[in-house]
Amino acid sequence: MPRRLLLLLMPALVLLAPLSFAAEFDPAPVARDVETAFRAMMEAWAYDQHWRMWETGTESSRTSVGQNDFADRLRVSTIKPAAGKQVEAIQVFAQSATRADIQARFSLEHHKQRRIRSFTLSTTAALEYGNWRFNVQDLLMLARDQYW
Repeated sequence: MPRRLLLLLMPALVLLAPLSFAAEFDPAPVARDVETAFRAMMEAWAYDQHWRMWETGTESSRTSVGQNDFADRLRVSTIKPAAGKQVEAIQVFAQSATRADIQARFSLEHHKQRRIRSFTLSTTAALEYGNWRFNVQDLLMLARDQYW
């Protein structure tokens, strides 16, 4: 009886064995794709395409602030990426095929004070619906005057 049971279970074990090992992933394409998406988001901010920025937000961060509210906050802000300096340096640490940590340095310009400051942002990217997305609340935080 045990031998018969083993013979019945063997095909299932053979088919399920590869699933028991953690899937390997190559961090290089993840890092490249996350960097490309982050740079595109910062470029959208520089060109006042706030609706495009909101669309790059994670699902959970977009539910916390509506698209119109997000765009209005950035539109009235006197802070945006400095021309030609959207992203000065970026490091992407791929944690998995669907999650990466980012550390980016970029310059923001305060238009009323006519000052440029360099900022470093640490945030996380998540692969949702085939696109890399970011926390839009992090961007709203940077656009506030209190950091100047």
